[in-house]
Amino acid sequence: MKKRVKAKKAVRRLRTIARTLIRELRRALPQHCLFDCYQQDFLLYEQVLNQQPKDKIKIYSLHEPKAYCIAKGKDHKAYEYGSKASIASTATSNIIVGVVSHEQNLHDSHTLLDILAHVEVSRGQAAK
Repeated sequence: MKKRVKAKKAVRRLRTIARTLIRELRRALPQHCLFDCYQQDFLLYEQVLNQQPKDKIKIYSLHEPKAYCIAKGKDHKAYEYGSKASIASTATSNIIVGVVSHEQNLHDSHTLLDILAHVEVSRGQAAK
């Protein structure tokens, strides 16, 4: 119980420091530089600072904001974070003929149509 309280206090302190830094940078940077170069970064940082544990849409990684939580359902590793990808290869020689990255967490049965369409477009013929 004490570790959880310490962790919550540390997270609260980090958020306070981050909000202070963002406020100071907004004040210190010239307005034209802020809007031209760093506006998207500031919006991302503010979204991370304002998100709550119960929110449905969260940012799990600053360097890859499109990553999402994938539930694995296993005791030793309940969740993974990243993006789901589908890979198609030939049946005999295992040459990769198509790769599709999915923007949202789809069930594996719903990713087949996307990869088959990609293979058909890239090869010019439908997969058998």
